Amino acid sequence: MAGKEYSKYYTENQIMTASPAKLVSMLYEGAIKFIDEAVEAINSEDFIKANEKIKRVQDIVLELNLALDMERGGALAQNLRALYNYVFQRLIQANVKKDNDILKEVRGIISDLNSTWKEAMKTLGNTANIASDPNKPRFNISI
Repeated sequence: MAGKEYSKYYTENQIMTASPAKLVSMLYEGAIKFIDEAVEAINSEDFIKANEKIKRVQDIVLELNLALDMERGGALAQNLRALYNYVFQRLIQANVKKDNDILKEVRGIISDLNSTWKEAMKTLGNTANIASDPNKPRFNISI
């Protein structure tokens, strides 16, 4: 198996075997990685690549937003939905303007969410690894 092919297989295997809690963190980390790549692409004036990377972040944010359990999540889910919607709109603006300052703002928000999520998972421990509804599909996104 070639190196790139093995890497893709490894990543797919990690996603398929990860707990729901770990998947959220992986999505945040993927978004951060794609933002960093978009910033680099804008700096090198590769606007097609920047567009592709920003769209990947948009896909992740959309998936995180759609995964929220609005019935059981209460005010926290409502606040996260509002934040995800804000981030999504800022990503659109960053993509249209090719604006690294907006991307850095979004990166900061997602980085804070990831840190908070990781701390919450430490506090919750193993209960975070149990899917609330085993029939509910897992995230539908590739990192």
